[in-house]
Amino acid sequence: MTLARAARRARRRRAIAVPPLSSGFAHEGPALYSGGVLMRALALVFNAFPVRWQRRFMTAAHARFLVGVVGLGVDGEGRVLLARHRFGAPQWRFLGGFLAPKERVEEALAREIREETGLAIEVGPVLEVVTGYRWQRVELVFAYRVTGGTETLGGEIAELRAFAPTGLPEMRADQRGLIERHAAAAAAWARGR
Repeated sequence: MTLARAARRARRRRAIAVPPLSSGFAHEGPALYSGGVLMRALALVFNAFPVRWQRRFMTAAHARFLVGVVGLGVDGEGRVLLARHRFGAPQWRFLGGFLAPKERVEEALAREIREETGLAIEVGPVLEVVTGYRWQRVELVFAYRVTGGTETLGGEIAELRAFAPTGLPEMRADQRGLIERHAAAAAAWARGR
C-alpha cells in the first residue's frame, strides 16, 4: 500500500469516527462528523418515516418525566391563597397537580383547583418554571385569581386560606421563595384584570 493511499484511508476513518463520550456531550473532541455527513444521513433516514413514527422514536429515546402545574393565587389586595393538603407534609402549599394526557397546562391548573376547592379561576402568566431534584418533573408556576365557584374542599385539601405576603405561615422554603420573587407581579396582574 502506498503512503498516499494509507493517508487517504486514515483521513476517511477520522472523518466519520465517533470518539467515546466522556462527559455525555455529543460534540466534544476533534473534528466530529466531518461536514456533518453522518448527521445529514441520519436526518434523511429519520425524515423518511411518517411523523407518528418519528414521535415514537423521540419518545423512546428520551427520558420520561411528569409535567406539573401549580398556582400562585392572589386576590385584589395581594393576599396569597394557600392550602393545607391531607397528603404529604402538613405545611401550607400552593394548589396544583399534574397534566392529564392531551390537556393544556392552563386547563390542567383550572381543573385541579376546581376539583380540590370548588373554585373557578382565571389563569394568568407563567411566573417560573421549576425542575425536580428527587424525581423527574417539570412544574410550571402560574399566577391565578379566583373568579367564582363555591368553596367546597375535596378529599385532598384540609384547609384553604389567604395570607398577606408578609404574614406567611410555616410552608415549604421553595414555595416561600416563589412568593417572595413573584407575589408583587402576580398581584399587579390580578388587579389589572
